[in-house]
Amino acid sequence: MDDELIPPSDFVAETLAHPNLAVDPQDPNPRPMIAILDAVPGRHDDLRAAVIELACKVRLEPGCVEFTAYEARDIPGRFYLYEIYENAGAFADHLGTDHVRTFIASIPTLSTGGPGSLIQLDPVMP
Repeated sequence: MDDELIPPSDFVAETLAHPNLAVDPQDPNPRPMIAILDAVPGRHDDLRAAVIELACKVRLEPGCVEFTAYEARDIPGRFYLYEIYENAGAFADHLGTDHVRTFIASIPTLSTGGPGSLIQLDPVMP
């Protein structure tokens, strides 16, 4: 099914159920991740504004250790969101916030990305 045909509430539900976002809320370890989002042609400024708004709100979450948004120098409209949460529970709480759900609902119109755009990271060295 084409993402443009999925109602925003269904897209949010499908995104939040995607394996890339799965966590064990009891995991006490820090939860680092990166999201890679490419703007839909002609929506670069809109995606940029949505990323800035999201970053401002996420940084206020109690379990957020870091949320830094970057735009690629060589690929205008490609954004990298580097995030670290205190633990998996904090990340699960993050996914339940209204601002995250609003951002996810905007993805089909602003970005070519989907749930696979979020990549949870594991450290290579302790």
